[in-house]
Amino acid sequence: MSPGATFERVYGAIKQMLLDGELPPGAPIEPAMIGREIAASITPVRDALHRLTGERLVEAPNHNGFRVPLLSEAALRDLYQWNGRVLGLAAQKVQPASDTHLQHSGSIEEITATLFLRVAQATESAELVATVRSLNDRLMVVRRAEVATLPAIADEIAGLESVIDAGDRVALAAALTRYHRRRIAAVTGTVGHLMRPIRR
Repeated sequence: MSPGATFERVYGAIKQMLLDGELPPGAPIEPAMIGREIAASITPVRDALHRLTGERLVEAPNHNGFRVPLLSEAALRDLYQWNGRVLGLAAQKVQPASDTHLQHSGSIEEITATLFLRVAQATESAELVATVRSLNDRLMVVRRAEVATLPAIADEIAGLESVIDAGDRVALAAALTRYHRRRIAAVTGTVGHLMRPIRR
């Protein structure tokens, strides 16, 4: 396998571990241990961790090793607010869907990420699309915790999808505001759930 292909495999494997929540918030990441787990040498593991640090999925505090970011309540509020601002900007360009019966499969957090990416893609702005992709990645584990702490999320996301499909920019802006305000109000419970130990 070429060095480039090895790096991409290692990067993809570690990123998926982070998105799946296999590494708990605040946990140190030991490159040697990760390497043994995914059958890779330490060099591509370190290279992948540096890239993931640039993507803000990993932290390297004071350049002293790597760890999973630990979200405080204030940091999560800030992240929600930024996500809302970015999507609010993108929503100004949303268009009615050509097929109002689009079928989505996967978890609520995956469906949410797909819907928000659709909003970004409507802008035809590569920068907005890249920003929403990054936010989707950073919020994936958070959205999984939301499912455990907020009631009726499936109905909420279905309603949001209907508004996106309709292409009503005013209604979408209002729906996005409600979506983010609801989560900001529940930050304490969401962070509490994130900090619970993972059952294996």
